[in-house]
Amino acid sequence: MLHAECPDPCILWESVRDDAGALIDFQWMALNPAAEALVKELGLGRALSSWRTVEGLPERDVLRGVVDGGKPLSFELELHGRVSEARRWYRARVVKHGEGLVLWLSDITELHEERRSLRESLERERTTRAREEHLRLALETARMVTWEWSEARLTIHWSPNAEDFFGRPSGGTGDTLECFLERVCAEEPAQVAESFELGLLAEGPYTFHFRGRWPDGSVHCYEVVGQTYREEGRPTRMLGLVMDITERERAQAALREAEERYRLAAWATNDLLWDWKLGGDHIHWGEATVSVLGYQPEEMGGLSWWTEQIHSEDREVVLRSLDHVVGSGGESWMAEYRFRRKDGTYAHVLDRGLVARDARGGSSRMIGSMMDITERKRAVERMQEEAQFRERFIGILGHDLRNPLNAISLTARALRRRSPSQSHQQLAQRIEASAARMGNMISDILDLTRARLSGGIPLNLEPTSLLAVCQQVVEELTVAHPGRSIVLETRGEGEGEGIWDPERLAQVVSNLVGNALEHGSREETIFVRCETEPEWQVLEISNQGAPIPSHQLATLFDPFRQGGGSRSGRGSGLGLGLFIVRELVEAHGGQVTVRSTEHEGTTFTVLLPRDARQSGQNGGPVPGRARTG
Repeated sequence: MLHAECPDPCILWESVRDDAGALIDFQWMALNPAAEALVKELGLGRALSSWRTVEGLPERDVLRGVVDGGKPLSFELELHGRVSEARRWYRARVVKHGEGLVLWLSDITELHEERRSLRESLERERTTRAREEHLRLALETARMVTWEWSEARLTIHWSPNAEDFFGRPSGGTGDTLECFLERVCAEEPAQVAESFELGLLAEGPYTFHFRGRWPDGSVHCYEVVGQTYREEGRPTRMLGLVMDITERERAQAALREAEERYRLAAWATNDLLWDWKLGGDHIHWGEATVSVLGYQPEEMGGLSWWTEQIHSEDREVVLRSLDHVVGSGGESWMAEYRFRRKDGTYAHVLDRGLVARDARGGSSRMIGSMMDITERKRAVERMQEEAQFRERFIGILGHDLRNPLNAISLTARALRRRSPSQSHQQLAQRIEASAARMGNMISDILDLTRARLSGGIPLNLEPTSLLAVCQQVVEELTVAHPGRSIVLETRGEGEGEGIWDPERLAQVVSNLVGNALEHGSREETIFVRCETEPEWQVLEISNQGAPIPSHQLATLFDPFRQGGGSRSGRGSGLGLGLFIVRELVEAHGGQVTVRSTEHEGTTFTVLLPRDARQSGQNGGPVPGRARTG
């Protein structure tokens, strides 16, 4: 039964079943006065299924479980008034009553509001803490702290990360201006105090810098940014930030130093430095524009202007090379061309640039230097003209000397044959030998001029046996040097046949063996080795003796180079023998190298292709079979 005097709503529900006895709904049978007023206020129907607008009401199957199982059920309801639109919360309890239910409602609106208020308060607190944590992390990441100065308390309040920021132990930050000034370097407290006082008078944001010393002795640079707030014209509060700008100051100092080095380098080298941002027309020119080209810096234009100043005969090649480097992702560019000065004349310039990359590896700019090489180029041309004149003169002189030299040789030979006096014959023989030696020198001079001025020494190629050439030369030199031992060795099959110039090949063997006779040990044997390989013929001439100094190896085959004093006591001639050897070997498409050590002695190695017609001066490089010294 319902208690009419109960202040809380109470409702008696009965089960509604279908013909088969299945529970399909509930409807109230009795209401106490409080429940009756509530149902009327909410405009609720008699059937439970019409209470769909009631928030928190369990599903019908849940309520059926109370009827079937008899276990009480508790939950909370939120009810909205239809007239007043008031919202109230109830704690509901449902118990089984016969084949129906009894529902008691207890008003918990005030308790619900208190809980909601508490939740909102807790949520605000969590939000505030999260914001403070975000602020702390942001300050630590940005290497800065916040501060607040209060005129009423005359203290400074720092953000929690101030101790780590200033490198101070716990509790070592302090909350007064005097404590703050203790962190400033010894020569700056008065300046910082004055800046603080000026900040109190500032109308807007203000800033100043100071340096602070950490306990470990390191010095940090700081920037202070603040804002003063006033009440009735009197400063009452100051808020601001302190930022650690040590790294920024170091970077700026390094940048200033680099700029100074750049300026001094440009001044010292007198090169015109330039900086071009790829994809645009603007070029930044260095300070040497006047000294190099005669232009004032403001008269120097961009890429299109630079293009117009290039000599018309050089322009296409220069632009094509520049486009290739930029378009292909190259690293460096270099070009030599003529560039118009302000006075209209052209300077020969050597222009070099390096491509700078951005963080993603893309081409962003090109930095380079333009060097005036006009005088250098003229000097080189003069030197080349003088060298050609000397070599042409030597060639003509050598050619013209043959006629009187031949006359001297013929006369000496005739005197030797006709004179009955033994002393006259010896004198004539000495004249003839000297004339022959002079003839060899003239031949060397003519070979030099052919190699330098005529595009190489001409060859008369024909089937030749290298072994036969070596045998002939060894026999001739053995007769000429009876006290010396020269041994010819062969390796591989065959006679070392190939297509070569036999006379020039004999000259190569003779010069190398003669060099070994002159500079090698007189007591040791000189070896001439011929080795046949499938595609190459190898010739080696070896002698024992003191090694060639390492500093001479690089220039040993240059003309007019002497290899040091001979051991034979003879003069070393003009120093053209090894130069001619190299020219003759390379004319055959081969290569000559030398190695010289204390233990092995000195060995000259010649590599010859089997057919000089295919591998001569127009042939490809000699493979790595060559043994370099």
